[in-house]
Amino acid sequence: MKLVQYYHKNSTLTTQLGIETTHGLVNVAKLSSYFNKPTKYTMDSVIENSNEQLMKLKDLIEQLDASGVAIETFIEQKDLITFLPVVQNPEKIICVSMNYLDHVKEMDGEIPLNPVLYNKFNNTLAAHKQDIPIPPVARQVDYSAELVVVIGKTMKNVQKENVFDCIFGYTVGNNLTDRKLQRKSSQWMLGKTLDYFAPIGPNIVTKDEIPNLNNLYVNLKVNNEIVQNGNTKEMIFDIPNILSYLSKHLTLKPGDLVFTGTPKGVILAKPNDEQNWLSQNDLVEATISNIGTLSNQIK
Repeated sequence: MKLVQYYHKNSTLTTQLGIETTHGLVNVAKLSSYFNKPTKYTMDSVIENSNEQLMKLKDLIEQLDASGVAIETFIEQKDLITFLPVVQNPEKIICVSMNYLDHVKEMDGEIPLNPVLYNKFNNTLAAHKQDIPIPPVARQVDYSAELVVVIGKTMKNVQKENVFDCIFGYTVGNNLTDRKLQRKSSQWMLGKTLDYFAPIGPNIVTKDEIPNLNNLYVNLKVNNEIVQNGNTKEMIFDIPNILSYLSKHLTLKPGDLVFTGTPKGVILAKPNDEQNWLSQNDLVEATISNIGTLSNQIK
C-alpha cells in the first residue's frame, strides 16, 4: 500500500490521508465515511497501529472495488492538493554516511567498519513538490538521493533477523547538504540541518510491497539530467545491519526516519571546476524503484 499525507489547497489546513491506487489518490476519510467505518485514520495512527489499521484500509479498498460505486467519487485531483512530509514529527531522523562502495571510492574514503552516523532535526523536513529555499548562509548545496526507512515498532536490542518485524515502510529522501557549512565543524551539523534540507516522499510504501530491498534502483536528476544512478545492492551495510546496530545503542520509535546512504555522483566528489552547486530554479528529482519520485525545486 502507498500512503500519502496532504491537504486541500482550497480549504483549511486539515491534514488528509490518501491511498495511491491505479485509479488515482483515494481520500481515506471520504472512503471510511461512505462505508460507515468511523475510525479516524492518520499517518501516525496507521504507523503506530499498523497490524490493525492497514488491514482495515485494505478491506475498505476491497469494498470499494466490489461495490460498483464510481471510484471517482473518492479520487483527489492532484492539482488541488498540497503534499505534506509523509512523516511530520519523527522523534529521530538518523542518517548513514559512506554506505555505498562507489560513493566511498569517489570521496577517496576508507570503507567503514561500522555505520557512519549523524542526525538531522524536524526543521529539515519538506514534502514532495515543496520549494526548497537556499538560506543566505548557504553557498555549496549538494544533493543525495536515499532510501529512507520508516520505523513501525519500538526497537531496542533487535537482532538482524527480526528487524523487518519493526519496519513500517519506505520512502524516498533527498539528503541536502551545504558542503561549506558542513566542513565548518567536525560534527557536520550546520551543513546538514538547514531548514527544509530533508525532503521526503511522495509516499510511504508499506514493507509488504517491497520484499527485496537489495535490488532497488536509486537515481537523481537535476534539470532532467541524471547525476546519480545506483542500486541498493551496492550498500556496505544493508537495512537489517543498520537498524540492528542502531537499536543496540538507542531506542528507535514508530515514525522515526533512517536515511540509509547515497550512491556515487554527489557534487562534492567532482573536480573543483565541475562543481555546479544547486542554485535557484534547479529542479531536483530523486527516484527509487517501487516507491516513486520525489520532486523539489530550489528557490
